[in-house]
Parts: sequence; C-alpha cells; structure tokens
Amino acid sequence: MPSNEFTADAISASGRTSEKLSLPTLQSKMKCDPGGYETELSLVYNQFKSSVELFTQQASFNFTSVVNGGVGGDVTVAKDLGDRAMFLAHVTPFYPAKLGGYPSELVEFLKSSARVLPSGLRVTVTQALILLLNRK
Repeated sequence: MPSNEFTADAISASGRTSEKLSLPTLQSKMKCDPGGYETELSLVYNQFKSSVELFTQQASFNFTSVVNGGVGGDVTVAKDLGDRAMFLAHVTPFYPAKLGGYPSELVEFLKSSARVLPSGLRVTVTQALILLLNRK
C-alpha cells in the first residue's frame, strides 16, 4: 500500500467504502466536514507519532545509522513523515482540540533530531511549522 493512500481496510472503522483515499483528497474532505473524518485524523496522527518516535529512537542509538542506513536513509520513510507533517499542519485549524499539541510536537522533534534528519525532511518539517505559525 502506498504510504500516502489509505485502503478501504484502513478506514473501514469509519464506515467509509472508498477504495483509495490520498492525503490531499482526505485533506480537502476534512476541511469541508471536520466532524466526519475524525477517525482518519486519528489514523494519520498516530502514524505520524510512530514515525517520529522511530526517527528519535534511531537517532539516540547512533548518528550514522539514521543517516547512512537506517530510517533516515530510507527516502520513502522520510517522505512519508514529511507528507504527514504537512498534512497535519494543513488540518490543524479544523481540529484545535485534537491537534492542539501538534505544533509543540513538531518543534520538539525538530529540536531533538534536526542534526540527523535528512535535509528534505528537515525542510518539510520547517515549512509545516511556518504554515502553522502563519495561521496562528
């Protein structure tokens, strides 16, 4: 399953029957009907948290394992994390109660892991923070 798409199995808890739902499509639908997509929000947010934890744990073990061969060396994992970070930054204004701590989590992730993050991911996380800052 491509990481930025959800299969029907992944979102069946919400009662949706869509075969594939991309992050941009989901983002658009969430902006129109925030209450109807809380299950999907939880799914994406939990995936984001898991990816951050994985990066952080690997960074604490060994700098070279993250950059050269570990999670950070895998371009698709870094892109997935960046995509989810940006997605959550876009929908945060629609879910202030559920994502109230998200900006702080992003800042903490960037502070703790900035030196070991792939440059593309570091840029994407920074862009997500700027988006959140601009939206207050």
